[in-house]
Amino acid sequence: MKKIRLHPDLKKQIAKEFDVTYQTINMSLQYVFLSDKAEAIRKRALELMQLEITTNTTINESTN
Repeated sequence: MKKIRLHPDLKKQIAKEFDVTYQTINMSLQYVFLSDKAEAIRKRALELMQLEITTNTTINESTN
């Protein structure tokens, strides 16, 4: 089963950005919803995860 796992704080952020419910975010990230908005939500989730990776990598490199 395909699913995007995301921290609840980021889910809340996306829900606020898209003006949708937390449940809509969960259903979109679990690929239950396949609408254009659900695709945009998944895309945004991946962008936020990439930002987290970049931020953590930068922090780790600067401390070493």
